[in-house]
Amino acid sequence: MKDEEYEGKTLVFSPSRFILKIIFAVALTIGMGSITKNGMAESGGIAYVIFSYALYFVMFWFVATLFGFCLRATGNYIIAVILMVVLIALMLYGSDWLSHKNPSASVYAGIAFLLVLIWLPINDVRKAIIYFKNTI
Repeated sequence: MKDEEYEGKTLVFSPSRFILKIIFAVALTIGMGSITKNGMAESGGIAYVIFSYALYFVMFWFVATLFGFCLRATGNYIIAVILMVVLIALMLYGSDWLSHKNPSASVYAGIAFLLVLIWLPINDVRKAIIYFKNTI
């Protein structure tokens, strides 16, 4: 058989990285949520608390994904952490610059970034389901 017969996408997935991302995101979400939940429940109600927990989860998932990307790019943990901090600082600087330059574009960019944050764990869970379905 030739490789030309199989023209599907190659699924890049590592179960260990996926499990580490889940542990990291859940642990930090619980830690941050427990610190802030009392003040949030009084000011915004239970829906505000649930939304903030979800936002913490996708935010920490993004940080874990960004660290994984930096680690694959550099191959060194210390340099990966430094690169991750630099990339986050550049992202925050760019967001601040855009909000001063054009506030409406900043709102659209923020919505797009939030959609990317939500899409990251959904895509990783989809890859995990496909991986485990094909291997088990």
